[in-house]
Amino acid sequence: MVTNSVNMKTRYDVIWIDDEWEKMDAFKEECEVIHQIYLHPFRTQKAGMDEFDKNPKKWDAIILDAKMFDESENEVPKLDGLRKAVQHINEKALLRKVPFFISTGQPDLMDNETFEQAFGKYYIKERDDKKLIEDIKTIASKSTRFQVKSYYFDALDQLDTLDAWCCEKILDILEAMHFPEKDIDPLLYYNPLRKALEYVFRATNKVGIIPDVFFSGGMVNLNQCFMFLIGREARVLGYRYGDSGEGIVPRHIHDMMSLIINLGNYGSHSIELSHPTELSEYEVQKYDKQINAQGVNSKLLIFSIALQFCEIVKWMNHYITEHPNKEENLRKCVKLDMQSAEKQEGTLELVGVIELHDGLYHIGKDFSVYLRRKELVGKRVRIAKYTPNTSTKSKEMYPLFVHDNDIQVLEDTENGSK
Repeated sequence: MVTNSVNMKTRYDVIWIDDEWEKMDAFKEECEVIHQIYLHPFRTQKAGMDEFDKNPKKWDAIILDAKMFDESENEVPKLDGLRKAVQHINEKALLRKVPFFISTGQPDLMDNETFEQAFGKYYIKERDDKKLIEDIKTIASKSTRFQVKSYYFDALDQLDTLDAWCCEKILDILEAMHFPEKDIDPLLYYNPLRKALEYVFRATNKVGIIPDVFFSGGMVNLNQCFMFLIGREARVLGYRYGDSGEGIVPRHIHDMMSLIINLGNYGSHSIELSHPTELSEYEVQKYDKQINAQGVNSKLLIFSIALQFCEIVKWMNHYITEHPNKEENLRKCVKLDMQSAEKQEGTLELVGVIELHDGLYHIGKDFSVYLRRKELVGKRVRIAKYTPNTSTKSKEMYPLFVHDNDIQVLEDTENGSK
């Protein structure tokens, strides 16, 4: 894929191991302000490599001093730290090949051919800083990971504010979408996307859009959060947002959220401050059979959902920015009177349009429809009778049930037919 650097926003995240990095403020400032190379400094080899191990995919490059502290600042800086760091980086190359650059101020290395044969090219501090910066940008920009980060810079910047883990999962998918050689098993990403949606709901909780009761024990009640935001009654917890049917989520965001929830229905909760669990092998196989039975191309579907999730985050961050007042947001949370909210079996004439969303036929926001005559989708009908919905699949979304024997098509009636 050809990279158009003119249209790309850039940010380089670089680990920098140097026991005297505090003395190089001018170099650090030039990297960050002028070149968008964000240096993350460490004084020992161990501290830098420990950070690298947390998420190798995050880093675009690593700068190493030639003589550095190994594991403690009480040591004498020497080449052992450099040797261990280079070995460690090379061992991680199968997971992510990250380029490293040696920048030294040691005069005894300037003409040391043995050193260069052992460790490769090196740069002299201050004298070669400009060349070092140019080489970091040139080499790091060739990485497929970096290119995808540049394509989706704005979206990923917003994702990273939610959680670094979910940001990397989305990056995995987008990288595989643009570069087919970066193959992924899409079945392993439906559940992480569902987990990522939980972080979106956590973000709304911080400003009181969704109240604390939806996050008991640090867990996210995903279905109830969703129902609350879209303006439906969150009946399990006994709350709704604002006036009946008000909600805050527009229909296209509603549909995207629903797709993510329904397709990632295993391992349904993440725990605060810990990485969500992945699907078990049994669940993956079960999910694989389910997806294949529906005739779905898993890879194309997961690409689509990743892009939709970026749109969800963009919309939600905008909404949070426009509604930052926590006390004002919490006032929109309405406690349900569950006794009066219970709708009893009876006969009632109601009018609505039969719609299909997420595999469920419904009329309005309350009625699930058992529909045999699929040609009635989109028709305006009158409901003659309904009962409480007992289906575990749809009762939380649509509390009432209508059989198609108990509806009349108004278009047909108005034209004089039965």
